[in-house]
Order: sequence, then C-alpha cells, then structure tokens
Amino acid sequence: MGHLSKEVRNIQNPTFGGFVIWNFVRGFYSNNSSFTPFPLLFIVLPIVCREDLVEVLNSTNRPSGLRQFADKFLTTKVLKNDMLLQIHSGCSNMKGLTLDSIRVALYSSLISMDYENALVFPITTTEHKSEPKSIVKFGKASEKLGFWCSQLTMHEVSQILKVRF
Repeated sequence: MGHLSKEVRNIQNPTFGGFVIWNFVRGFYSNNSSFTPFPLLFIVLPIVCREDLVEVLNSTNRPSGLRQFADKFLTTKVLKNDMLLQIHSGCSNMKGLTLDSIRVALYSSLISMDYENALVFPITTTEHKSEPKSIVKFGKASEKLGFWCSQLTMHEVSQILKVRF
C-alpha cells in the first residue's frame, strides 16, 4: 500500500469525519445557540478534507465570514475559482462518508438530532484536550466554517459555495 493511500485512509474515515462534523455543529451552535440544518453537514468533509481549502479557511479570520473565504479564490494571488465549483461534486462523492461520519458522531454522543425538523445540535460544546495535534487544525477549521454558516441562510451558503441542497 502506497503512502498516498495511507494518507487518504487516515483523513477520509468516519471517525475523523465524526470529529470534524461535531466541530462544525459546535461552531454553528456557538454563534446563537441555534441548531444546524442537516443538509449543511454535507459541505463539511468536501471542504475540510482538501488541504488547499483548509489552508485558505485557516488563513481567513473568523470575523471575516464565508463570503471573504470564497472571495479569496477569485484574487489574482490565488485565482482558483474552480476549487469552489468542486465543492458540490465533493458533496456527492463524499455522501456515503458523510453519512457514516454522522452515524459515528451520533453513536459517540457528540451530536444529537431533531429528526422531525432535520436539525442537528451538539451534546457537548466543550473542546476535548485529548485530540492529537495533527487533527486539531481540522477541528478548528470546521468549527470556523460552522460559525460562518450560522450567520447565513442555507440559500446564501448555497450561493456563496456554489452548492445545491
């Protein structure tokens, strides 16, 4: 087995995904104690599992918001607007992994769900100190992404990230 396939397996697994989704839900909840709409969970892994997107996400200040994050791909310094267009196909490609990750987060009591209204909320908002340093940056990135999404409607998120729910 090659080094690259080992790296992919380390990042694209349901346990890691559950951790990242929990951080997204935590970030969403931290803004105004509102629950996360279920469809938004499908944008998390396609963004967080791409190193180039995570680097831009981490380099964007929390107060700047999702629009500023998306606008960075249009600057002449980066000029990678196709990366935003790839998020939607990533949502489709990672649907199974996202569902498995949600299951892990549910079974691990990190998140819970209001099934009638398709809303997700964190069971605990306390940051765990036992995570390996190698995944902490992904948790912080997904938490920031959740915070940004909480400030917008689903339609606005859809328009900014070029995804359909």
